[in-house]
Amino acid sequence: MELLPLPAAGDPAAVVACFEALPAAVWGFAGPDLVVVAANFAARAAVGDFPDPVGRPAREGLPEAVGRQLLDLVGRCYARGRVVVGEERRVPTGRNQGFATITCVPALDAGGAVSGVVAHVVDATAQVLARERAEQRHRAAREALHDVQRALLPEALPVLPRLRLAARHVAAADERAAGGDWFDALPLGDGRVALLVGDVVGHGPGATAAMAGLRAVALHALWSGAPVEAVAAQLDAFAARSRPARAAAVCLVELDTGTGEVRGVNRAHPPALVVSADGGTRFLARDRPGGPLGVGAPDSGAWHDRLRADDVLVLYSDGLVEREGRPLDAGLTALAEVTASALPAGHDGAAPPRHAADRLCAAAVDRMGWPGHGDDVTVLVAERLPEAPAPLSVTLDCDPANLAVLRRRLADWLAVPDVDEDTAYAIQHSVGEAVTNSVEHAYARGGGEVRVTARLTDLGAAEIAVHDRGRWRTAPESPGGRGRGLALMRHFADTVDVTSSDGGTTVRLLVPITRPAHVDRVGPHAARARSGFGTVLERSANPVLTVTGPVDAHTADALRGAVHEAGRGGALPLVVDLTGVTLLSGAGVSLLYELTAALRVRLVCPGGSPAGQVLSLTGLAHAERLD
Repeated sequence: MELLPLPAAGDPAAVVACFEALPAAVWGFAGPDLVVVAANFAARAAVGDFPDPVGRPAREGLPEAVGRQLLDLVGRCYARGRVVVGEERRVPTGRNQGFATITCVPALDAGGAVSGVVAHVVDATAQVLARERAEQRHRAAREALHDVQRALLPEALPVLPRLRLAARHVAAADERAAGGDWFDALPLGDGRVALLVGDVVGHGPGATAAMAGLRAVALHALWSGAPVEAVAAQLDAFAARSRPARAAAVCLVELDTGTGEVRGVNRAHPPALVVSADGGTRFLARDRPGGPLGVGAPDSGAWHDRLRADDVLVLYSDGLVEREGRPLDAGLTALAEVTASALPAGHDGAAPPRHAADRLCAAAVDRMGWPGHGDDVTVLVAERLPEAPAPLSVTLDCDPANLAVLRRRLADWLAVPDVDEDTAYAIQHSVGEAVTNSVEHAYARGGGEVRVTARLTDLGAAEIAVHDRGRWRTAPESPGGRGRGLALMRHFADTVDVTSSDGGTTVRLLVPITRPAHVDRVGPHAARARSGFGTVLERSANPVLTVTGPVDAHTADALRGAVHEAGRGGALPLVVDLTGVTLLSGAGVSLLYELTAALRVRLVCPGGSPAGQVLSLTGLAHAERLD
């Protein structure tokens, strides 16, 4: 085939003028020594006052700051005979530092051999700085969202006489998925406690707001004395009226710490796990799934069980056990194995937490945090104790030197329930002030004793009494702090009650007693990119839409559009085959409820597949609407 001749490049002077006027710096290099043979105005301006580089090898003719950015790319281009691009390299621009994208193109001689290189340097400083500013704003917004989410979750857990609680929340490594998990533990009195773990569909500020609303509704209902079924009904009604909360999942348990009786409700949530002291495990009401909240799904009602002393109850969100391409059963089995192996106090290196609840909580998150952690993970663990800690009773002579003895006794007593530092400080300080008042004011002639007793209450508080047999003498307040003991006690304690009689003076203190809940900012692993989602439509009288890959918050909209298009907005009956779905998240479940309620859609999915197990859990296994 004969090649047509190229049109003329134009008058050489005009070509040079255009070359000179280009805003990008253009360099021409020739031969293996990469001798500079051409440099336009922008290129020459980049070297500043450096001697004219034209006619000299690049290593000698270019200043170091310019040369080291260009030479590697130019040398690779010459050696390989292929275009080489350096994206947004840091380079000098005039007298300042900036960024540039460098494109090196091989120049060929008449025989097709590489004879040199043309380097094209485009200033990218403005784009880089704009992107960095946008990323800073994005990071600030993301941090603000995590701060809000963290503020909405409990920072501490109540310490109860017959129950040890531990919790950990880890935000998704992919910040786009963060914002939906929540948990709480609420003492109800009479030895009962409510435990909750929930998960909101979606991510971002909407999911965080929905989480806050659901948690507020649940706590208000529990404070009002509602049983778990009624609490679930109120959550269902709230989610039906609040689109961001629709299709949320929740596991709600009421535990009697004295008898071990458990009463719970599951709504589209993974089943609670019991780990026994002998290493045995069992899931509660695994075969009684309820549908998500707010979508008109069936309610399976409350279930009942009983915990033995030393049994550990584990509640968790689906982010702990669901992984793309892995059946839910595999995740549940792995969780049972991980927690059972963590129950013994033995260790393989670093000393484990000394309490079973803490060991299981840490193991569940650390060992189940598989690569690809792209969803929030929440774990709430409750260890039923065989007996309550013994009350504290200390009688001391009213001598200031005995305050140190009292502090040690209090520290030993508080170490048993393993309270947090703020709680321990509040108790030590308030009790110390009460005893100091007895020492200074109870006995006019010295001598005498003071007795301190303390016990844990079923409402998560330390009830403390400081009693002496004297009568307190009124001491005026002074700028130096004398006479301010009662004010300090009221600062640290919820309740301070002082009663005096002929038999002496008693100070009763009620101090909330807690241990920390661990709410982490980011996940332990980087999130794996979501890929492989797709749909294929088999067109016939009864069309079939085959779905593959993950169905989650990032792909749900695409699936919604594909289903509406394939079924012509409900005009045709449509079979949706989920056999190839590798992950079905809460967002996917919400979408399927929406589609099966509004369109003529039937779901097809093997029961043992990842999607099939989630459908069974959420009450969608037999959902269809074919007219």
